Amino acid sequence: MSVTNAVYASVTLLQESVIGVIGDVSNSWTSLSALMTSTLQIPQCSFTANAVAFSDKTQYKYFFRTIPTQVLIADVMLSFATKQGWNKLGVLYTDESLGQQFYQRALIQANTMDLHILRYQSISTSISNDGISDALRNMTNNGGARIIMVAAGEKAQSQIMLQAYQLGLLTEDYVWLLMGDTTDALQAEVEAHNQNLTAGRIDYATAYQGLFLFDNWLSLDGYQPFEDFLDQWSALNPQALAYSCMMVMAEGFQKLVKDSTNQTDNLLKLAYGELGDKLVPSTFNVGYVGPEGPMIYDSNGDLTTG
Repeated sequence: MSVTNAVYASVTLLQESVIGVIGDVSNSWTSLSALMTSTLQIPQCSFTANAVAFSDKTQYKYFFRTIPTQVLIADVMLSFATKQGWNKLGVLYTDESLGQQFYQRALIQANTMDLHILRYQSISTSISNDGISDALRNMTNNGGARIIMVAAGEKAQSQIMLQAYQLGLLTEDYVWLLMGDTTDALQAEVEAHNQNLTAGRIDYATAYQGLFLFDNWLSLDGYQPFEDFLDQWSALNPQALAYSCMMVMAEGFQKLVKDSTNQTDNLLKLAYGELGDKLVPSTFNVGYVGPEGPMIYDSNGDLTTG
């Protein structure tokens, strides 16, 4: 019923001849509306959808967002490694969209930061214990990596770290850089492993050392653009949503009209949905600085900073 309502709401909205859409509230619901808006050449901005699937411009040509994808965590991990003086790393990733985009970005960014990726190793999406063990051995024994970036979902990362412990890879000789806060999932995985065991039990509190977890955080207290935003926000309706989406879209429309040779004609075309390919994500690279910082987009409509 919820999916039906989401589709109905999207269709109803689009029948009102809107020239832009903001939303939806989840990745799954956003995918439904974003397919429709891209088919109709209507720009759509999301402030919550961070799934890497939306980077596929063959399906979501008119979609962009004001929240960074998880792929951007690769930049943060590499910056952290640089500050620690670690210039040789490995990348372990699951063989799906998130993992593939993550390791490719890590390779590019490492090159610009004078870091060396010793080895990058994929793990099948089937996530078998044997497959994980083989990948870990290739990464550490054959590749010689001791600082290891992991790009995988919560469940997969927990399974990887369980196998890493059993292979003796959680000593002081290794550092693990993990994506997202996997604390609860990892602890649950260890407890499931320990169940009905009298020997070989894992003490979660002491076994898992050398782990650094990186996640998106939307509250940037002390960062001046964010503080400025809060000052402006306090003067608005506190129930208002999607401030950055609204501002980026409005300024993009304004620039599109202002830079045209016939502003009146372009404004009419905008109102009647006749601007087509001119409303792709690059149009909304207007230099706007929101609560998360500069809204600078790549060709996929993904933030390049965050």
